[in-house]
Amino acid sequence: MAANILLDIAANILLSLGSYASQEIGLALGVKEELRKMENNVSTIKNILLDAQERQMSNLAVKEWLQRLKLILYDDDDLLDEVATETKIRQGESLVKKVRYFFTSSNPLVFSYVVGCKFKDVGKRLDEIVSQMHDFQFVVKLVERPIETIRREETSSIMNTPTMIVGREDDKNNLVSLLLSSHYEENVPIIPIVGMGGLGQKELYKMHDLVHDLAQYVAGNECLSIRGAITQTIPDTVRHVSFYRDGKRIVHIYFNEGWFAPVFDWDIPWKFPRSLTRAKKLRTMLCSTKRGPTFESSEPEIGSSRCLRLLEGCHLASKLYVPEKIGKLKLLRYLSIGGVKKLPKSFCNLINLQYLDLPQSNMVKLPKDFGKLVNLRFLSFSTELTCLPKEEIGGLTSLRMLIISRSSNLRSLGEGLEHLSCLRELVLDRCSALVSLPAGFRHLTSLERLEMSSCHCFDFSNDDLKGLRSLKKLKVYNLPRLVNLPNGIQDAAASLTHLEISGCTNFTSPSEFIVPYLLSLQSLRISYCPEVRSLPEGMQRLTNLQFLSIVKCNLLTSSYKEGGEDWPKVAHIPSIELFERFKGLSTLDLLGEF
Repeated sequence: MAANILLDIAANILLSLGSYASQEIGLALGVKEELRKMENNVSTIKNILLDAQERQMSNLAVKEWLQRLKLILYDDDDLLDEVATETKIRQGESLVKKVRYFFTSSNPLVFSYVVGCKFKDVGKRLDEIVSQMHDFQFVVKLVERPIETIRREETSSIMNTPTMIVGREDDKNNLVSLLLSSHYEENVPIIPIVGMGGLGQKELYKMHDLVHDLAQYVAGNECLSIRGAITQTIPDTVRHVSFYRDGKRIVHIYFNEGWFAPVFDWDIPWKFPRSLTRAKKLRTMLCSTKRGPTFESSEPEIGSSRCLRLLEGCHLASKLYVPEKIGKLKLLRYLSIGGVKKLPKSFCNLINLQYLDLPQSNMVKLPKDFGKLVNLRFLSFSTELTCLPKEEIGGLTSLRMLIISRSSNLRSLGEGLEHLSCLRELVLDRCSALVSLPAGFRHLTSLERLEMSSCHCFDFSNDDLKGLRSLKKLKVYNLPRLVNLPNGIQDAAASLTHLEISGCTNFTSPSEFIVPYLLSLQSLRISYCPEVRSLPEGMQRLTNLQFLSIVKCNLLTSSYKEGGEDWPKVAHIPSIELFERFKGLSTLDLLGEF
């Protein structure tokens, strides 16, 4: 496993060092020769890692050498990522101007001197580790199963991004390896497993469980257990920390050098241990507890862990404001933090952020420069706003999945939505005041999945869903005003494969002017719709339909069984589920099913 991790980090370092930006940085800092030597050293090390991995089992000196190497590669990767991030902040200027600006005396951090010294220090440590490597006389071994890495591109386009899939037998190794690497410019750091069916909401939740399961795996087999409060200083060697529940009252804190097990009252929120906030080289903080540790709104140490890439499961203290210093975590890719009502202005400095989940939040506004988070791929939040702000949402041009839930005041999705040309999945849940879709909705030409549930004031207009020629899945739940599907859905005739309608008390029937023309349809589910009494003529045209399910409707099921009057409509479908007719349940009974 160590070889997998180190191979991935080494490969990312080599890709960074080989980029045009790194060449310009080398010139500006006067460390071009150091970067060239660093590239040669990392390339040499990468070639012998498999042999070192095998020999560490029987050779303690090799094992210790690998541990030292891992820390050096981490520092090298952090340094390159830090410089690349500072450079990207000036994306409005030419690359040379952007780089040189940071290396002038006008920068209060005297970036040129500090970073130049860091490069020389890491280069010296690499020289020493390579010198020690020669003493072991490692041999070059080919990687039997190539580890796929993500190439850093000089562009922000994500249209041609390949989907990464890993086999189940190597899930843990590959996921750990990917989590530890920092360069995710072209892929969301959520990896679909074969058989999961892509990057849907359920699949993301499954991946969360897998990620949490990695904590103990990363820690290794030899762990130290200490009961009591966390007061010890966390060593600089620690990079990954995970909190998890054991029973009702114990929260374990795992990290890759050992673990602590303090006792907490499960029903009372607990403060984030200050010793962890001072661990400056942490890359991962995971919390899988039901009610995770809280950050005080004035927490000064939150900006200390500037190498942090992933922060999940923490909550905010009662003021519900994210600390201003969170903007210092500029390498952050993945953030899930609960109890948020307002984000600070500095939040928009997180230009590397790709995944933002704000559970149990109720946003009163978004920061003015929120649209500058141009690398954001996943966004989930709730809001008190009546309309989504145009600039703040429209700037998120790389967004692929948007989830808006529990937003009872939201009446309009706003004009900014039309600029999300890369959006693939949209989920609108419990937006009870939402009335309609914006006119620019037709510009979401990459949208593949639309799910709407419990939007009590919403109804499709006839032109809704026009232009959505990539739409594959449409699911509507508990939309009491829905009577018919919009005619605009015919634009998705060549792409729509799954259609599901449930709990829509006034929905009458799949229209014979729409459904029989959805020739790519593979699955049709209708449930708890009491006004549905028949299936349309022309069902026979749906030759790709593999599954039909009609549950708790007023369809005369006997008519659709073999020998029945309507059997010819469905005889060609391999799998059919027809359950009992809807029998006089009240609307409250019906909605209780959801």
